[in-house]
Amino acid sequence: MKRITLGALDYAVAFGVDRALRSLLLEGRLSAVGCLVASELWAREFKPMQEVAEKVGQRALIGVTLAFSGDRVHPVSERMRELFREKMPSRSFVERRAMLRLLPDEVFAAEADAQLTRFTFLMNREPDFVAVREGLMERSAIARHVFDAIERAGFERPPKIISPFEPGLHARRLNRIAAKKGMEVLPKGPALPEIADPEDLHRKLRRHFDGLQDMTFVHCIPAQVDDRLRREEPREKVAIRECQWEVLRSDRFFHTLEETEVFLN
Repeated sequence: MKRITLGALDYAVAFGVDRALRSLLLEGRLSAVGCLVASELWAREFKPMQEVAEKVGQRALIGVTLAFSGDRVHPVSERMRELFREKMPSRSFVERRAMLRLLPDEVFAAEADAQLTRFTFLMNREPDFVAVREGLMERSAIARHVFDAIERAGFERPPKIISPFEPGLHARRLNRIAAKKGMEVLPKGPALPEIADPEDLHRKLRRHFDGLQDMTFVHCIPAQVDDRLRREEPREKVAIRECQWEVLRSDRFFHTLEETEVFLN
């Protein structure tokens, strides 16, 4: 049997997303959820997730998705707000500055600290894992801030790191850095196929987990689609979310896992 970490990293981005993720966690159809503590909804949505986390116990990983860029997230630290006001910079801005070694390091360090603190304070628990939104952990400058912030937090048990890299040279390098700091990295696998046809997704899942390492993290984006989500996201993405929600909550999904000798860790 192969263990797979099937997880979503966008809890608190939208009510429809949050309802789906909580339901799937409780039913054992997801094994990990990352919380966007920099979102506007986190102050309202942390409590229901706290209750779910208590019910699922160690059956699932509840972590934090650090956000340094993108939409629907806002700076948490005072230093970040002073520099970027109420909006996070774009991914391209952060990547460009990171490549040129022009990131305001003290600002990004303060933001990483603030987001980790916000998670632990409101959830009353340490994160089981840390991920970074929009793949920015690929940049060594961002990875350094993440590792340093985790060390400064002084967690009793270091959280796992969700790798942004497919298996290869970069992934091995990240693993070595993490190992020196006493942290475990979950390998990155292929995300669930982004298609809008449930029948097609069921078929593709029969081979989707072939050849993956044990504990590989497979990303998904299910949601119980509502009018608000339709207004906030492109039609194509909404259709993909709806499709994944329908498939993951079906009995057929569990049968597929059994037939392919995969279980959710």
